Amino acid sequence: MLSRRDLILTGVAGACALTDARATAPGKAFSFVHITDTHIQPELGATAGVHKAFQEINHLRNKPAFGLVGGDLGMDASMVSHDRADRVLALWAEAASNLHFPLHYSMGNHDLYGLKVDGKPATDSPDYGKGLWKKRLGLTQTYATFDHAGWRFVTLDSAGITPDYSWEGNLHAEQLRWLDDLLRQTPRQMPLVFLTHYPIFTAASMYIDGPDAAPSAGLIVKNGRVFQEMISKHNVKAVFQGHTHIVEEITWLGVRYITGGAVCGDWWKGPRLGVIPEGFVEATVVGENLTWRYVTYGWKAVHENA
Repeated sequence: MLSRRDLILTGVAGACALTDARATAPGKAFSFVHITDTHIQPELGATAGVHKAFQEINHLRNKPAFGLVGGDLGMDASMVSHDRADRVLALWAEAASNLHFPLHYSMGNHDLYGLKVDGKPATDSPDYGKGLWKKRLGLTQTYATFDHAGWRFVTLDSAGITPDYSWEGNLHAEQLRWLDDLLRQTPRQMPLVFLTHYPIFTAASMYIDGPDAAPSAGLIVKNGRVFQEMISKHNVKAVFQGHTHIVEEITWLGVRYITGGAVCGDWWKGPRLGVIPEGFVEATVVGENLTWRYVTYGWKAVHENA
């Protein structure tokens, strides 16, 4: 038989558990947008295209609570001068100022500064690699987390740099340690959403190169299985991805991997692969359910406007 003290302690514990559950329980309905692969630049009408896409976002019936920005903001920091890379990021900042909600970022491979440009800057230069991108966005770290209405969102940095100064999809060790610690602190029942530039899962290579094509680290996160195993015991509702400029959803072990097309389509030259138009994702959350749709915004490539 429980003593009065046991009953009191049990009641306190139960109240604490209830408080924790309420603190992490999904709240009111909300929507957000997944914007990826804008590749903004002065050429090909890209700046006008990004502004048009953002006007469409601002006219959505359900006003987004925030935006998940999946990388490749501009074109192309790895292969151009510092002035050009900085100018392109300024174009992004000017366009993004028209979105009146918070933006949360994952870095893309085309955001890496100085990897392949002639007269490559020193690797310890403050702006080299990920430095310029962080500075212009006012970020101190390339991965982060935030909570909204009982849901937890995690923005990952999958833009890896190889020893020969190329890029690859990779979640580096320091970030994985941070993620492991974050997951340990996250209640198992709390809905989770992740953002990455490089896909964890994608069928793009099969569509583009045929059924025998093997995806490389230039296409997907090479240690994606490690990530998948880390999240396997959590309530992960979606992983939003970019990089391939295609629209797809792959479900693996109950987790939805959603690739959100590209604002730029086929790098501002028309629909990707001739069939996937320029656009972005609108996601809606109600309770513990997440739905999404790909929104096109009526852009026509410059040569198609001629």
